[in-house]
Amino acid sequence: MKRVLLIFFLLHCFGSAMATHNRAGEITYRHISGSTYEFTVTIYADPNSAAFQNRQTIEINWGDNTGLDSLNVTNVIPISGSDNVSRRDFVGRHTFAGPGTYKIAVSDPNRNAGIDNISNSVNVPFYVECILRIFPFGNEVNNSPVLLYPPIDDACVGRPYLHNPGAYDPDGDSLVYKLTRSRGAGGSIAPGYEFPPFSSALEINPETGDFLWDFPILSGTYNISIRIQEYRDQVFIGEVVRDMQIEVYPGCGNDPPVIDVQEKVCVEAGQQLVLPINGSDVNNLDEVSLSVVGEALQLDQNPAIFNSGLAANPIRSNLSWNTNCLHVRKKPYQITIRATDNAKDERRSPVNLVSFQTAEIRIVAPSPKNFSATPFRNEINLNWDAASCFNAEGYYLYRRLDSSGFVPGSCQVGVPQSAGFEKIATLNDRSITTFKDDNQGEGLTPGRRYCYLITAFFEDGDESYASTEVCAEVDKFVPIITNNSVVQTDQQSGSLELAWSPPDTIDAVSFPAPYRYLIYLQSPNGRQLIDSTLSLTDTTYTVSQLNTIERDFTFQIELFSYGLGKISVGRSPSASSVFLNGTSGDNKVSLNWQFNVPWENDSFVVFRRKPLELNFSAIDTVTASSYVDSALTNGQTYAYYVSAFGDYELSTVKSPLINLSQEIKLTPVDNEPPCSPIYEIEANCDSSYLAIRWQDSSLNCTSDITTYRVYRSRFKGDELNLLREIQVTAAKEYILTNESIAGVYLVSALDSVGNESDLTDTAYAEYCPRYQLPNIFTPNGDGVNDLFIPYPNYRYVDSIDLAVFNRWGELVFETSDPAILWDGVSMSSNQKLNEGVYYYSCTVYELSLDGLVPRNLKGTVNIQAPTGFRKSE
Repeated sequence: MKRVLLIFFLLHCFGSAMATHNRAGEITYRHISGSTYEFTVTIYADPNSAAFQNRQTIEINWGDNTGLDSLNVTNVIPISGSDNVSRRDFVGRHTFAGPGTYKIAVSDPNRNAGIDNISNSVNVPFYVECILRIFPFGNEVNNSPVLLYPPIDDACVGRPYLHNPGAYDPDGDSLVYKLTRSRGAGGSIAPGYEFPPFSSALEINPETGDFLWDFPILSGTYNISIRIQEYRDQVFIGEVVRDMQIEVYPGCGNDPPVIDVQEKVCVEAGQQLVLPINGSDVNNLDEVSLSVVGEALQLDQNPAIFNSGLAANPIRSNLSWNTNCLHVRKKPYQITIRATDNAKDERRSPVNLVSFQTAEIRIVAPSPKNFSATPFRNEINLNWDAASCFNAEGYYLYRRLDSSGFVPGSCQVGVPQSAGFEKIATLNDRSITTFKDDNQGEGLTPGRRYCYLITAFFEDGDESYASTEVCAEVDKFVPIITNNSVVQTDQQSGSLELAWSPPDTIDAVSFPAPYRYLIYLQSPNGRQLIDSTLSLTDTTYTVSQLNTIERDFTFQIELFSYGLGKISVGRSPSASSVFLNGTSGDNKVSLNWQFNVPWENDSFVVFRRKPLELNFSAIDTVTASSYVDSALTNGQTYAYYVSAFGDYELSTVKSPLINLSQEIKLTPVDNEPPCSPIYEIEANCDSSYLAIRWQDSSLNCTSDITTYRVYRSRFKGDELNLLREIQVTAAKEYILTNESIAGVYLVSALDSVGNESDLTDTAYAEYCPRYQLPNIFTPNGDGVNDLFIPYPNYRYVDSIDLAVFNRWGELVFETSDPAILWDGVSMSSNQKLNEGVYYYSCTVYELSLDGLVPRNLKGTVNIQAPTGFRKSE
C-alpha cells in the first residue's frame, strides 16, 4: 500500500512539475483555401520549467467530431524585458467537412501555480478557444483577428492599469471586445474564479479593446479573459478568446506615463499623414519609450511607419503614412499606442508601468474635381472629371434649391442630411462624367436656382469628400402653368380652370410660327392629350366632366411650332390641383391637403360653411398644409375648401397665384378613445401577491370614462386576456393573490360610447425562478444524500443541460432532467466513480416574461463518503 501511494505521489509531483508553466495565450487562424484553415495556438509560459523545455507538442480539438490532433512548436520568442516568459507558437492545418460553426479548443493539463483568482490553479487546465464560421458561399471566408501586444503585463497596487491586445482584423471586419472569466476543464469557468479586486472600475471598451483596471487593491497574480468577436455587415462570423495574466506588485513609487495623441484624424488619400505621438512621465523622474501597433502598420503596400526613437522624457515621435486610394475605406484604421517607463528600481519601483491609447485614422477619397453646371432650356447639364481613385464604384449626385454654403469638414464624408440636399442620381460607373438633370423628364422650373454636389462612392459604402457646390438656373424658354384650380366640385360634372404663362422668348428661326399649345392630363397610364389651343396668346382652358370629389388632377402644357412641321418648343413642369382630405373627430374635424406644383405655395386660407348657411366664410390663414377646426357640434355637417396662395418670383408671371381645392363635407363624431390610464404595479412573486393601481390622464383627449379593463398575458408577445372590468365608481385598483402572478399587465379605459384607450404602456410581474446545486453528495447507499439533486423547492425551471467532467476533462454524466437524480455512476463505464472533485457545466432554462431564458451554472461537486464510511483502496 505504501509503495502504491509513493508511486502515485511521485507521478503527481512529476505531472505538476511538467505542467506548472502556462500563463496566457489564444488561438488564431487564417484561411488557406476552400474549407482548409491554418491555426496558431500561442501560449506564453515560463521557459525555465521542465514542461516548457521537454514538451514540443500540444493537443487541439477541431470541434468537428474528428478527435484530437497534435500540433508541433514552430517558434519560441522571448518576451522583451522578462526572464520568465516566452512565447511559443504551435501551428497546424485542418480541413473541415463543409459549412458550419466550429469551436476549436485547447485544454493543456495545468496552468502555472499561484494564480490568486483561480483556486489551486496548478491543477486547473489551461483552456483557450476560438470560433470559426464557414459559410456556404465560397467568397465568405474569414481570417481571425491578429493580436499584436502580448497578454503578459505588470501592474502596481493603487495605480490604474491599462491594457490593449492591439488587435486588428485582416478582412476589415468590425471587432467587439468583451471581458469574461478564465476557463478550465471542458471550457467551464475555472474553479473558484473571481474577477480581480478593484477600486472603481474593471471594464473593457467594446469598440477599442482598452481594458481598464482602476485600480488593483491587492498584490498578486491574476488572470482575465478577453473575448474578441468579429462582425461582418452586422453578422457574427467568429471570435478569439485571449486568456491573459497580470502580475500586481506592491509599493510602486511612480505613476503610469501619459500619452498625448489626436484620437481621431482624417487625411485625404494621396496626402502624407504625419501624426505626432508624445509620451511623458508625470513624475518627471523616468524616461519613456513608445511603440505603436495596428493594421495600418501591417499593410503590404505603403504601410504606416512609426519611428519610436530612443527612450526620453518627454519623448516625441511621429507616425508617418504615405496614403493612397487603396487605403480608402469606411471603417477607420485603429492604432494602439503603448508607453512604457523605465522606473523599475529596487529602491523605488518593482516594475515598469505602461499606458495605452487608441487612435483612429480615416483615409478619405478626394472629391470629384472640376464640377460644373450649365443650363440649357429647361434642363441643367452637369460635368466633372473622373474620380482620381480608380477603385471608386461610381457617383452620387445631390440637388437642392438655392445655395447651402456647405463645405465638408476634415472628417466629413458624403453629404449630410442637414445640408438640405436630396440624392437625385446614382451612377454605377466611374467613367461616367456627365449628367443631364431634367427633373426625370418633367423639366426644371424657370426662375429657380438649383445647386448641386457630387461624391464618389466605393464598394463598402464609403463616400468621398463632397465636391465644390455649383449652382445654375434655367430661363423661361417653355410655358409654365400658373393655375390648376377647382371651379366645380362634383362626381361627374366637376371642372377645373387651367392657366399658363407663355415662354419669355422663342427662337423663331428654329421654331417659326404658327404655334399651338397641347394640353395633357397625367394619369397612371401616362400622358393623355385632352385638347389644344390655337395661338401663342391663348393661355387658359377649362377642363370639365371630371370627378373632382375623389381625386386630384395633374396637367402639363407643351408648346409646338408648326412652321417647319410639328416641332416641340418645350413643355411645362407638371402641376396638380389642390386636393383636400379630412377626418372627423370628437367635436372637431382635421383637414389636410396635398399638391405637387412647380411654384411655391406659401399660405393657405381655410373656408367653412356651417349647417343652414348658404355661403362660405374664411376662418383662418395658415402656412402649413393642415388645419384642425374645433369647438364643433357632433352630428352636424360642415363644408370646407382651401385657397392656396403661391408665387414663381418671376417678373413676367403674375403674383400671387391663387388656386382652390374641391369642397368636402365632414360630420364631427365621438370616435376618439379616452387617454390611457397611468398605472403602476406592486408585485411579490415569492408570496404570490400583486396589486395594480391606476389614475386618469385626460390630457389632450376625451375624459368621459365609464369603465376600466385589466388585461394580462403570461409572456411578452402572447395574446392578452381580459381579467376584469371595473366601473368608475369602484376603487382604481386590482388585487391578485394565491396564484402565479407573473405576467404582462395592461389597463385600458372605455368611454360612454365604447371607445377604448390604447394598450401601449405595460406593467410587468416577473417570474422568480429558483434552482441551486449542492457541492457535495455521498452515494454510499445509506439513503441519506445518495443522489446529486438540486436543492428542494426549485421552481419555474423547464429543463436543464447538465454535463459533469472529471479533472481530465472527460464527460462522466449528463442529463436534461431538472431533478438530475445522479447516483455517482459513470455513464460510460457504468461503475461507481472515485471520491473527489468533479466539474459541472449546467445551463438552466428558466421561465421569464421573454419565454425560456438560459442561465449558466458552473462549479464543482465533491463525491465523498460520509464520516465513518470505509474508503476503497
